[in-house]
Amino acid sequence: MPTSRYKHTPAILNAVLCAAPESILDVGTGFGKWGHLFREYTDIARAEEEPERYHRPHWKVRIDGIEGHAPYITPAHEYLYDNIYIGDMTDKIREVGVYDVIFLGDVIEHAAKEEGRRVLRLCLERARKMVVVTTPPRFKEQPAVCNNPLEEHRSHWRARDFHALAPAVTRKVVNKLVAILFPDEAQWRALQPAVQKALGVPLWRRLVSAVHTTR
Repeated sequence: MPTSRYKHTPAILNAVLCAAPESILDVGTGFGKWGHLFREYTDIARAEEEPERYHRPHWKVRIDGIEGHAPYITPAHEYLYDNIYIGDMTDKIREVGVYDVIFLGDVIEHAAKEEGRRVLRLCLERARKMVVVTTPPRFKEQPAVCNNPLEEHRSHWRARDFHALAPAVTRKVVNKLVAILFPDEAQWRALQPAVQKALGVPLWRRLVSAVHTTR
């Protein structure tokens, strides 16, 4: 679906904001919810101290989107995003530049497993700070919906799939598996304590992580 449930939204926003991003790429924009929220809690939230940032000409955070299904795009997308790239996500990720945060919200399950790994590796090459992924914790059959064959579910992802690709923090948050992948150990060490707190990772798991990294 071009939308998703909402109960995991605060944890995702808190995790993304840990990176203090100046640029975000939203892969699979769908209805545009995440672009709206990212814009609101970066530029618009700063309007309290910098009133001019409420207005589009003064936005400072670059928020771009990739969408494979052009009919999803509306005037709201065109206002909230700086750039929207229409086409296959694998091709478009190769064409875009580097971003502080790359976000894939309920996207990766629409790709076959090997294609999904390829997409995530490409994202890790282009993310300065983190790649954020949300996906269903259990496989759920879904055919093409909204006249969009890209909506079919084609793979199931577990925490170990993400840890095999990069330094990562994973957590089931309400109805989603959330994975925060870091492009290198330096970013992992700098950001993972705040990310774990944002995702509500229990203290004992944080301590296990800290012991593991000192070995």
